[in-house]
Amino acid sequence: MRILIASLVSTFVLLAPLSAFAQDTGGEQSQSDPHAAKQKGFLLGAKVGGIAPFNGLSPNARVGVELGYFFPVATGSLGFAADVDFAAPKSHGTKTGDPRVPGGTYDWHLTEQQLAFMPVVMYRFTVLKPVVPYAGIGPRINFLRSSVKGSSGGMTIDETTEQSTAVGVGIPLGAELKLGPGSLLAELLFEYSKLNHVATGKTSTVGLSLSLGYRVLL
Repeated sequence: MRILIASLVSTFVLLAPLSAFAQDTGGEQSQSDPHAAKQKGFLLGAKVGGIAPFNGLSPNARVGVELGYFFPVATGSLGFAADVDFAAPKSHGTKTGDPRVPGGTYDWHLTEQQLAFMPVVMYRFTVLKPVVPYAGIGPRINFLRSSVKGSSGGMTIDETTEQSTAVGVGIPLGAELKLGPGSLLAELLFEYSKLNHVATGKTSTVGLSLSLGYRVLL
């Protein structure tokens, strides 16, 4: 979590000077229309938002960064990016009828840490302005870690952890609005992958994320 937050802050710090350099070397087209949004080149971005899981876990914050490239074809509409994001949704409850603990009842608290890497192919509808919609799809690789704490009769139950890697799919849908050297963005992400831990049972990471961010094409 600390690493991803540091990456998020570092990305925002780097965006402004890198964008200024790109504008200074942008060529004749930029000079003829200084307010035109650049349509192709390397992509840098950062996002922050929330995830709403559909698997019984509670909503939670999510942060992420992205790096990619939009190709000099179809006015820079087609691109490829790699997203990295992190969230840690939680859940809690009370279990009854378990003979392993005094009184047969205990409280439990689950934290499901999700570090995800997602290569994605994106298409931006650059002919539409000032708002530019985009859509993408790609495999979503989740590095999952379940941590469970509990208590029974005033006694603490030792924390247990379980880790796994699951491959699923991610479908981002969003829109950009030109602002300064880059664009503000709002993105809705649908995600799905299997989750089969002892603590969670056979379920999935299915859910929706809504994020706001900023991206720059260099």
